[in-house]
Amino acid sequence: MRILFASLLCLFLAACSGIPLMPGSGSGNTLTAQDGSYSIKLAPDWTIKEKGAEHGRRIAVLAHKDAVDSGKGYPTVIVREVHEPTPPGVLELMARDRNLDFGELWNVSKDKYQQKQALLDGSSRMLSYWLAPVDGQGVEYYAAVVLTGFGRIEMIGVAQAGTVPKYMKDFNAMFTSLDVDSKARFNPAQAGDTAAYLQRTYSAALAREQEGLRRLMSETAAWVTSGNGLSVQEKGFLSGAYVRATSKALEACLELAEAITKPRTGETKPTLQHLADRLDGAATDLETIQLNLREDQARNAVEKSATRSRRMAGLAREVLKLPM
Repeated sequence: MRILFASLLCLFLAACSGIPLMPGSGSGNTLTAQDGSYSIKLAPDWTIKEKGAEHGRRIAVLAHKDAVDSGKGYPTVIVREVHEPTPPGVLELMARDRNLDFGELWNVSKDKYQQKQALLDGSSRMLSYWLAPVDGQGVEYYAAVVLTGFGRIEMIGVAQAGTVPKYMKDFNAMFTSLDVDSKARFNPAQAGDTAAYLQRTYSAALAREQEGLRRLMSETAAWVTSGNGLSVQEKGFLSGAYVRATSKALEACLELAEAITKPRTGETKPTLQHLADRLDGAATDLETIQLNLREDQARNAVEKSATRSRRMAGLAREVLKLPM
């Protein structure tokens, strides 16, 4: 589910600026999938704003008339098809995760968001949830995830913080109106194993952070070589201490990726904890290096590297708690 909220922002900007993605399909009050696998009846005052794709996955944007009036692009509902086998155990885990300990499944940080509601239907095939910012600023997410034969459908309502109750009736009406064609309905035999799904999810997250850190390391090395705007001391920090700290983080990340795929044993927990501590240590080293830099671009690159190392440490601690 990762990358979704970044994609939402891009879609909001496209919708607000009038950039066409693809024309919406369906009748005036119904969203119909391109292949007819499902349909959603729109609530009054809602329209199909745009349709597009993200990483090959179909996305539709439903907008309330207030989204146009406010100029902010919400309240909006993003309907997203995810073609990835998703077992009920994943929704069960999320329903129990009151403290958002598994941030990789929610796409939000527990430091910034809190769960106000999470309801799982009796068949464990539909999860509805409500996430709100801790400080009351920004946007809230009122959503539903429905398992299907091809994976899942995510319907994510986005509204200004504090306004969800105003649109909750509309959100619920559209969520419950979802009609999945018989050929696309959930099939337990095709859903896969929960542990395997979690392994794939966290392995992909680590790979993403690792690639990002490698890219930062490469860009910084090229920049040091060019020497633009850097003092001799800054070049020394970036070519020496920075390289050592990022290499330390990448080494721990590789070991963590390997540990995730191995069967759980008595050594798994201490190993994961040790790797998390190493990644935190690398992040602390990077934060210390940043204090010795004055050039803004250099500070920014080191700060981003420290952030990625912290994220990897956080992923290790999430894996520690997973029922795998």
